[in-house]
Amino acid sequence: MSKIKKIKKLRVNSFVFDISYADKGAGGRFSFSERKIELGINGAEDEQALMILTHELMEICIIEMNCRLNRPDVDSDYIFVMDHRQFETACNMFSGLLAQFLE
Repeated sequence: MSKIKKIKKLRVNSFVFDISYADKGAGGRFSFSERKIELGINGAEDEQALMILTHELMEICIIEMNCRLNRPDVDSDYIFVMDHRQFETACNMFSGLLAQFLE
């Protein structure tokens, strides 16, 4: 199995995000406006670290494709809407982002 590299910058299309790493259990978060990603994977098991990383990367891809909608009745909950063609595009984008983290 490949190891997750703790890269400092991630290229997402024409944007470059700064990446920071927090202690295990912090989950993950990102800000498009600030171009920052925080991953709570320090000390995490490989599977947990991979889940946190994939969650944030896939969400970034879906936002880039304008397929994430905000729920008006709930803060910080989202609806993801896409057809199979868009899902395939999101997977292609995601695999390119994930590859930047793999040794």
